[in-house]
Amino acid sequence: MPALQPVLRPVFIPLVILALLAGWPGRGQAQTFMEGGARAAALGGAATALAQELSGYANPATWATVTGRGVAFFASQAFGLPALRLGAVAYVEPTRLGAFAAGARTFGFEAYRETHLHVGSARGFRLGTTRRFHLGVGVQYRHLAIPAYGQEGTFTANLGGLVAVHPGLLVGFHAANVLGGGEDRVRSLALGLAYTPADPVLVVVDVYKDVRFPLSVRAGIEAHPVSALFLRAGATTAPARLTTGIGLRLGHLTADVAGERHEALGWSPAVSLGIRW
Repeated sequence: MPALQPVLRPVFIPLVILALLAGWPGRGQAQTFMEGGARAAALGGAATALAQELSGYANPATWATVTGRGVAFFASQAFGLPALRLGAVAYVEPTRLGAFAAGARTFGFEAYRETHLHVGSARGFRLGTTRRFHLGVGVQYRHLAIPAYGQEGTFTANLGGLVAVHPGLLVGFHAANVLGGGEDRVRSLALGLAYTPADPVLVVVDVYKDVRFPLSVRAGIEAHPVSALFLRAGATTAPARLTTGIGLRLGHLTADVAGERHEALGWSPAVSLGIRW
């Protein structure tokens, strides 16, 4: 055992934190760490029915709602620890045939590294004379490397839908890893709504279930008192978290900042930068 201590010491603290968050064994950072952009993070992660999102992390169908091509960069650092740093980039290209998307994500440090690459497509279909149903699919390659123990890679497929059931009310669903891929892979189903009761207020609610963890309810509210400024707040259960953030929109540029407070482990910051044209 003494001979193994130099190898185990660099990964011990981050793995303990992952275990506290997700429940050992298994990987739970997709459920507990901020993902998909600072806007979604500030809204408690309730982004299943959130339109105009470039990442598609919460629902690939949202790519079909993007009105112009765009690229977004996202970074977060769980609890302020460099070993739990996440970075991502996403690109969406709308065409007459539908929207096409690609992106990459990296999480961890030299002793524990996750890398995800994804591609996908989404398209809208007319329902009646006024409504549209958006359907999206994404394929992701996930690679995990722990130099002291080895590495592995696998493919997953995600499916999502989004429909306007009433003016100002969007309802969406997202099924992650619909083809399976082993007991230790993230498999989840999310149902969400986004409601605009009155301009300039947006309310979002998600019900999220990972097969390995209890049901989680996520909710957030967004207001923009002036056209360029957005104020956001959110909360989740299982685990209990509070989120907050602000956003700026200046022409083709967007900038978002978010913070998430875990009930036991404290604050995590996140930032997103986007360009649309």
